[in-house]
Amino acid sequence: MNLANIKIHSVSKATRKVLFFSFVLLMFTACGAGHYGFSKTYLPNAEEKAYHEQSKEFGYTDINSNPADYRDKLISWFGIVRKVTLTDDGRYQVQMSHRKHSDRHLCSSESNSSCRVTVHFKSSGNFSVLLNLKPSDTQAGLDKVQPGSLLRVFGKVRCRENDDEQMECDYDDLGGILLDGEFYRQWPARYFVTTRAVGSMRR
Repeated sequence: MNLANIKIHSVSKATRKVLFFSFVLLMFTACGAGHYGFSKTYLPNAEEKAYHEQSKEFGYTDINSNPADYRDKLISWFGIVRKVTLTDDGRYQVQMSHRKHSDRHLCSSESNSSCRVTVHFKSSGNFSVLLNLKPSDTQAGLDKVQPGSLLRVFGKVRCRENDDEQMECDYDDLGGILLDGEFYRQWPARYFVTTRAVGSMRR
């Protein structure tokens, strides 16, 4: 038996182990908070980042009462889906219950993986948004956009001048403002919580 060959084989095997665990660590780091943002504070994903930086979470009452004042603003709102309707132009009108985002997410342990995106239990009111939903978000299953899902939407109010040179803005059938959506992010019901969960989850 050639001792030199044994030594080379042993080093090669150890090297493979180091490379394997380095790869696993790299993948874990790259994934970060994961697709649904399991972290103590909100982390926009790569697609969302530009919208996150350009938008603002304006107050619901301010927008719903005086939408024309915000017609050029990119609005960022969280909402729990009430109804999803396919419209004639191929977009979906998603009717939602507005929920204010909680800056500090609730967690069930010290681990980031136990944290869930958190919104207030109490709704500020209703609103709707017109969206081009991804095909995967319209297919049957637990993960599609449906009543009970949480969305973060980015959009603008739909306003125009009438014949009297007055601004008119669009509302849905429940009296909530209607937005033209530019981007959205979705959390199925099992991947977010409301502040009502504070009794079973710690900060």
